[in-house]
Amino acid sequence: MHWRNRKLRLAIVLAIAVFAGFYAWRTGQTENAKPQCEPGRHEEKDASGKVVKITNTTCFS
Repeated sequence: MHWRNRKLRLAIVLAIAVFAGFYAWRTGQTENAKPQCEPGRHEEKDASGKVVKITNTTCFS
């Protein structure tokens, strides 16, 4: 019985440690870490000034 109680206590302590580590990792991420999105239209032109590529960007919150 003594060995079973020791295993149970070890499992509980490890579960709490894993939960605490995961919680600290998730709450340590800030909103500023996300890439900033700028909605709009971007035109890429070649050397002669002709539009080669048009990119439309839509941001979702």
